[in-house]
Amino acid sequence: MILTRFLSSDGWVEECSHQTVFEAYIDARRRCVLRGCPYALFDAETGTTVSVLTLKQCLHQYGVDGELSVH
Repeated sequence: MILTRFLSSDGWVEECSHQTVFEAYIDARRRCVLRGCPYALFDAETGTTVSVLTLKQCLHQYGVDGELSVH
């Protein structure tokens, strides 16, 4: 099981879980762009970090270069 968390002003907040790393990554990438904040994937069994997604990285993977500023 892969846990998906996003970074808020209160720290990492658990949002959902997925059966595979691929499903978790695709979902987290989409949520990262929609929410405008970093996401991290964690292995539920071991507690290890699987991946960390930044907004810039996610936008680049969608073909958008540059920064997104939130005001």
